[in-house]
This record gives sequence, structure tokens and C-alpha cells, in this order.
Amino acid sequence: MIRSLFISVKDEWLKAVREKMIFAILFIIPILVNVLLGVELSGNQIKNIPMAVCDMDNSSLSRTIVQQFTENETFDVKYYLESASDMERLFNENKIRAGMIIPKDFDDDVMALKSPTIMMLYDGSSMTVASAAKTRASEILLTLKTGILLKQIQARLDLPKDVAQKIALAFNFSNRTLYNPARGYKNFLNLGLCAALIQSGIGILAATSLRRVEVPRRATQKIFHLLGKTAFYGTMGTASLAINLYIQSRYFDIPFRGRMEEVFFLCFAFSMSVAALGVMISALIKYELLATVVAAVVFVPDTILVGYTWPVMAMPEIYRKLAYYLPFYHFADNLRDMMLKGLSIVYMYDDIGWFAAFSMVFIIMGITASILSGCLSHKTPCAEREGEKGASL
Repeated sequence: MIRSLFISVKDEWLKAVREKMIFAILFIIPILVNVLLGVELSGNQIKNIPMAVCDMDNSSLSRTIVQQFTENETFDVKYYLESASDMERLFNENKIRAGMIIPKDFDDDVMALKSPTIMMLYDGSSMTVASAAKTRASEILLTLKTGILLKQIQARLDLPKDVAQKIALAFNFSNRTLYNPARGYKNFLNLGLCAALIQSGIGILAATSLRRVEVPRRATQKIFHLLGKTAFYGTMGTASLAINLYIQSRYFDIPFRGRMEEVFFLCFAFSMSVAALGVMISALIKYELLATVVAAVVFVPDTILVGYTWPVMAMPEIYRKLAYYLPFYHFADNLRDMMLKGLSIVYMYDDIGWFAAFSMVFIIMGITASILSGCLSHKTPCAEREGEKGASL
């Protein structure tokens, strides 16, 4: 039995060496995309957001506020406007992504305790940019607001600085972002996007694997033929994932806090489940083009459907239930937890068990579909055909 399985894997390997396309899809393309993503997100944070400022007060206080934004690397203040009406035009023309309007008599109103309002505007059509701009702007304005309040309490009540500070800050709070303190997008996106690309390659190649070769007629041969293809694409996918994770950690400084063997085992369990589903599609669907389309529909949109970029908790209930039955749901967040948190695979036994059950179910379905398709493609039943073959021998 082991010999038959080995022969099946060897045949697939020789075919991959001969055709070259398998290596291109599973290794060359993911590595190129990985490098491109790594370079693209090497800045780690969004900077130089184009911004316009309309300072209708032009006081020392308002100029100080504008200066804080000008000197901050997150913003690139390109336009200093006389009228707030010009800001809408700049937003419409995509020349700015953030804007600030300081009202007239702002300084006098602050001194008179009238609590004037600074209007911050963000381009919501790009939520990533808007989120980064809003976070940084809030930090700047909150710091300035606290400083102004502290000075006013000191001046009006003639209090020492430490006492005025305790009044101005009724309570203190601090923020600490764990595991990704720099809030880098590469740590959040690169791991899953590259894994999703490799998953699509495994699934599509496996989904067309039975169409590219002649499938044996004997049931036992079919079993080892399918198992060999599943093992081949599962192993190749694991190798591709491991290489790309090494590139991300070694050359693009994505943290690798987990244990290598545990990450490798998780990648293997994931790749085998994807390969099993792909081979089942290949056994079930006769036409290669249709099998490719079905595999693409199943695997390509996974990063969105399973909550990697948009959390599952925020999805409708039917999507939350659907996500559970997709392999990427049990892999992507676990991989990120291993890489960034150093979380052990001990906490992922339920997902490892899910991968094992998923792979077994689809391997059995693929074998069943392959045997039945072989029977239905001939006029005589399987048992009769096997009997005839034995008699002729």
C-alpha cells in the first residue's frame, strides 16, 4: 500500500518537474507577491496624508495647533485656505484626505471658556487612511487641549503646577498596544494575504489534478491515486507556506515568536485540508475549466469571508456559521497568534482536530466520487467489469 502511495506521489512530482507550472503557481508567484507586499508595506504606518488647513483665527494659539500638524510625519499639510468652502473642492478632487477648520475668534473664545470647536474632516472613501488620520489627530488635539486647560487653571486659580495638573486631569489613563505596538499594517496583512494566495494555488491545482492524467480503473488504485495527489499538494503547500513565512520574518521584520515546528505543523494540517477539498472537486467535476472556477469561488474570497480583514463578530449570523466550515477560518488567526503572540499549538487542538476531520471527510468523498464516476462511465457495473477482467487474465 505504501509503495502504491509513493508511486502516486512520485508521478505527480515528475509531472510537476516536467510541466513547471505547478512550481510557478505554488512557489514563484507567492514569493514574488510576498516580496512586493513586504516592500509596499515596509513603511509600517501610513504617513504623509495630504491635508488642508483653514485657520480663520490666525492667533498664536491657532498657529501653534497648525504647527503641530505640520511637524507630524503622519500629515502633509499642503494647503492653507482662506475659506472653508474651498476645502470641499479639494476633497472632491482627491487632493486631500484630511482637513482642519479653526473658527474665527478661536483664541478669544478659549480664554472666555466658551469651548470653541475645531472641525476635523476625513475622507471616508478610504477608511484605512481616515482611521490613521483620525487616530493621530485625536492624539495631537487631546495633548494640546490638556495643556491649554492646565495653563488656564494655573492662571485663574493661582495654583502650583502639580495641583493644577491634578485638577485638569481628574484621572489618568494610558494606552498600550500589545503584540503590535507600532500598529504596523504589515504585521496584520502580510501573513494572511500571502497564505490566502498559496491556498488558492493549492486548491486550484488540486481541483484540476485528476483531469490532467489518466485515472486508474481499479478501486484500490483509485484510492492511492487520490491519496497521493492529496499528500503531494498538501506537502508542496506546506513547503511554500514555510518559505514565505521565513521571508517575511527574515527580510521584512515580521515577528516570529512561536515555535517553528508548531507553525510548520499548523501549515501542514491546513494545506492537507485544502488539498483534500481540491482533489474532491477534481473527482466530482469532469470538466477542468468548471473545476477551476468552482475552486476559485471556494478559495479566493476566503480572506474576507472568514474574518481576516473584517471580523467575523461583526458579520451577520449566517456568515459566522459559514466561516466555520472554511479551512482558512481555522488557520489565519491561529497563524497570526503564533507569529505575533507566540501562542502554543496546545491552544489550537480543536482547530487541528477540525482539519483532520475535514480532510478525512473530503478524502472519502473524493474516493467515492472517483469510484462512482468510473462505474458510471461504463455500461457494465463495476463488479461485473472486475470479474471480466479477472476472467480474461
